Amino acid sequence: MSIRVKKTSTLSLKKLLLANPWGFVIPVILGVVASLAGVALLGISGWFISAAGLATTMGVGLIFNYLTPGAIVRFMAILRTSGRYGEQVTAHNHLLGLLRILRLWVWDQRVAKDPANLHEQSRGDLLQRLVSDLDQIIRWPLVVFLPWVYALLSYVAVSVLAYFILPVLLWPLAISAVFHVFIVPYVCGYFASHAVHVGQILGVHRRSRFVSLFSALITLTIRGHWKDYAQRLDQLDERQRLTEIRIQQAVSTGRLLAYVVTIMLFVSCFYLLSEYQEGLNLENTGRWMLVDGVQGTWVIGFMLSLLAVNELVLPLVQSFVAQGQSQVGLRRLNQLHQEPNHQPDNKINTIQRMKFTHWRGFHASSGMGNQAIDFQVEAGDTVWIRGMSGSGKSTLLAAIAGDCLSSGDALMNGEKCDVYSNSSYQSQLSYLPQSPYIFQQSIAANLLLGDPNATDTQLWSVLKAVALAEWAKSLPNGLETLLSSQGRNLSGGQRKRLALARLLLRQSPVLLLDEPFDGLDKATIETICHSLQNDYKPDILILVSHVSNRIGDEARVIEL
Repeated sequence: MSIRVKKTSTLSLKKLLLANPWGFVIPVILGVVASLAGVALLGISGWFISAAGLATTMGVGLIFNYLTPGAIVRFMAILRTSGRYGEQVTAHNHLLGLLRILRLWVWDQRVAKDPANLHEQSRGDLLQRLVSDLDQIIRWPLVVFLPWVYALLSYVAVSVLAYFILPVLLWPLAISAVFHVFIVPYVCGYFASHAVHVGQILGVHRRSRFVSLFSALITLTIRGHWKDYAQRLDQLDERQRLTEIRIQQAVSTGRLLAYVVTIMLFVSCFYLLSEYQEGLNLENTGRWMLVDGVQGTWVIGFMLSLLAVNELVLPLVQSFVAQGQSQVGLRRLNQLHQEPNHQPDNKINTIQRMKFTHWRGFHASSGMGNQAIDFQVEAGDTVWIRGMSGSGKSTLLAAIAGDCLSSGDALMNGEKCDVYSNSSYQSQLSYLPQSPYIFQQSIAANLLLGDPNATDTQLWSVLKAVALAEWAKSLPNGLETLLSSQGRNLSGGQRKRLALARLLLRQSPVLLLDEPFDGLDKATIETICHSLQNDYKPDILILVSHVSNRIGDEARVIEL
């Protein structure tokens, strides 16, 4: 049974590890089998080679059983190779599931985020950062968690062999295990964790600076600031290079310490397994010999097993790098987390009167918007908002739609109402922004977002109302024609008219239009005006446009 990461919770490595525990069991088992098979392969091979050589020296090679240990060696080799490949396949399958969970979590945070700040998650540099963070996080089980499991179990397996050879060997094994698995990685991480975190942040900053460079290259060149900008980029590159050097120095130092611990383990084991015997010959020369009861063939197998353990503990030295990168990625992803607002919206009856006092719309990022104004709109009114470029016409319309932040008081039917991100209020109006979104679906699917129950007749009728019916009929698949992402295979005017048709299907009492006639010819403008004044006439129409039109000529004008 899998455990989903709740969209209302923050992320942690523990939660991600337990997000699909049963999917992680198989790669862990296969990895453990492959690791232990690798240790056994070297140990049994060492015993087999030394035993075969000893049997040949003693003249009993003809009766020595070569087949059984040889078959075991071959079996361990197959087990190690197949286990490692199986671990990679199953682990990556688990990581793909983990990536899906992370993507859903990120999307849940986007949905729960304050609509006024959604633009913060649409910048290219942030999206690139998200991809980088997700890549770092999903590597954590493979690069950090599993190597620790393999190293610990390999030490346990070698300890069992050491107990049967000579129990006193368990002491140096325990000490070296503490150094290999805990102390050396911790020391390396302690001295390099700051560099890892700084390196991650510098990487994102450096990438965003280079991306912004291409968009501002002409301006920088014309104004003569290119050299200054290039110098700052060089300084950023140098900081990142020095950070990478510090990280690599920590990794190299850690590997050196790991080798030193392994060498000390070898020396300690040789010392415990052997004893010095005084010479009894005329030269009176002594020699080192194995202690009584210890066979040389098992000693060779044991020592080679230690080499296999050394290979498994070396990745732990640089695991702190992946650990730090994953923590940075988690911290930055958790910055997206936002507790959902569970405050219920007050039910609003059909809007007949809208009154705004000291009303000002503004954007969260810059605080820029329109000057505060007072106005009132009654059912049957058509309002044309006009003004100079930059006066805040679009921001005012977005504030009326509850799509951006605002200040002042809004009264609907005489009742004070919070219009910002109010689903009850927004269900009664349709808002056409300057850059409406067209989905990568068919024409019909895009229109049905306005009214899922609309018939084909209604779809063709609303397309005719915005002068798109003849164009749609000329397409090979008609209403089922698939549109590209964000409607890129449409012109700007076609995108806006298709979005307008989608809104007209809603038959909302309030219709807000931001530059609906931009880029359209007079005949098309006349068709749309006729539709808005007859078959698709809303109770209240508020229009922002710099293009003269029949609706504007008969509307009440608000100047900004």
